[in-house]
Amino acid sequence: MLTKFKWHSPLILSLITVGLFSGSYLLTTSQATSAHADQQIKSDQKLTSQPQKRNVTFTGTVPLYTKPAFKKGAQEVVSKVALKALAKSDSSADNFVAYRQVTTNHNQVYYKIASFSGQYRGWIYGGHHAGKFAGGLEPFKTFKTIPLPSNLTKYTFNIAAPGLSNDGKSVTYTAPMNTVDGAEQTVGDAVAYRQTPLKVDQMGTRTREGDTWVHVTSTDPSASKINGWILYKGLSQAESPISSTAVRIDLVNSSGQLVKTIDYQKDGVKAGQTLGSSYSNDGTLVWLLGASDQQKIQDAVRDALKDTNYSLEALSTSQTGYLAEATFGGKTSLTVQPADPVPNNAIQINIVNPADAVIGSFNYTKAGAATGQALGSDSQLSADDQSAILDNAKTALKSSGYSLKSLSPSQINQLAATTFGSRVYLKTTTKTDTIANNAVRINFVDPATKKTVTSIDYTNTDSDDPAPKGSDLGIQSGDQWSLKAEDKTAITGQANAALDGTGYELANHSLNDSAITTLGAAKFGQAVNLDVTATDGNHQTTTNQ
Repeated sequence: MLTKFKWHSPLILSLITVGLFSGSYLLTTSQATSAHADQQIKSDQKLTSQPQKRNVTFTGTVPLYTKPAFKKGAQEVVSKVALKALAKSDSSADNFVAYRQVTTNHNQVYYKIASFSGQYRGWIYGGHHAGKFAGGLEPFKTFKTIPLPSNLTKYTFNIAAPGLSNDGKSVTYTAPMNTVDGAEQTVGDAVAYRQTPLKVDQMGTRTREGDTWVHVTSTDPSASKINGWILYKGLSQAESPISSTAVRIDLVNSSGQLVKTIDYQKDGVKAGQTLGSSYSNDGTLVWLLGASDQQKIQDAVRDALKDTNYSLEALSTSQTGYLAEATFGGKTSLTVQPADPVPNNAIQINIVNPADAVIGSFNYTKAGAATGQALGSDSQLSADDQSAILDNAKTALKSSGYSLKSLSPSQINQLAATTFGSRVYLKTTTKTDTIANNAVRINFVDPATKKTVTSIDYTNTDSDDPAPKGSDLGIQSGDQWSLKAEDKTAITGQANAALDGTGYELANHSLNDSAITTLGAAKFGQAVNLDVTATDGNHQTTTNQ
């Protein structure tokens, strides 16, 4: 049977709405050449191998049909294009499992498959060898185990917010959510186990989300029913209480090893209150982290990692979403990356935007400089150093949409005191008129004053398929424009974060039909304006510089 827990992904919905489900009764060219009239089913059997060995994804070469494609009346269910998009999904709900196989007298194999969300089901061509996924399918590893950090085994945990919610962190599962066919919750409601001490004995990450899951075992044999898999961020340390006005953030490396821990404290909050806020985007709950919180957490992370060989120079949209969903008195985690060492005769100069995310970086070297030696003296920096640093900054910020045209007195003091072999961070709020070829600048405008409140550069970051300058951000069907689901979600999240604290917001925190039409018709390498709503009744704003 399929898994009992189902997450529905919005990734493919936009593809469906623009007509990628063709409803065609024709076979694909690759199949039609061998789909002879006399082709018959030679064997039809249920697959009985281990469920995790039957997880599959798509090559995008053939569609999914209602029945094996050679059979009369076979109807296309999902197009090749949509299957290719599903293969790139970032939701495990879009994992697929094969559970039936037919072989024909022409040695063609077809598999019946279904998604873990239950949204998709059908038959697909699978090559010429039974039990070996080929053709339109290939094997897919939904979950990867990673070594368990030795220091983690000494801690005891509790489920931070036990309950019956099917969210991956309120209850345990027999396997990480949407990774193994037939997996389910270990118990219906975990509230009875809220004080049960748990030990972590396995760890891994889901392939699509990249989130960390751990297997826990109760130290009390009478509570062994709760043994199972749970999101790591769903646990709180039992022996190290977290303040009710703090969120504990574990900084872990890509192997799941704990590097540092920070407790992000905030006044005026209560235990169980979420760090961020949420809103509905076409029925999907989206979490938003305020700009102030994002900046303070970025600074705290950077400070905590100062003496390590790791860094996290910019919080991604998914990371801010995880943080926003975290609750005070509970914990969450962020994955950090190995940091390149700074040469002994260099200072790594990082330029950050208003959210303190690094947008440009370079090593400033000087012949004869040694580790620990200051760049300047008596809070002074030579004119030559200032000029050279600004020239390097111009190159580093070329495609960022920002510039650093001069150094403030505080930045000069900051640089002068920086020692070789270390890092320094300089902030700029000055935006340029230059828009990257693969970016659309979105200006948020007060409709009353026509002044820009703030703006974001929404960038296509697909290195395999970068958006060319002048191409459309959206999809046109007749006179109608729409956005891909992932673009709509990302732009909404970035817009809400950028507008936080400005006194303005998107109406209902979402993109209305007019905004979607404007964005859909926008061109990469150009700018568009979107009207925003004042939240404080004050329409007097200052244009962003």
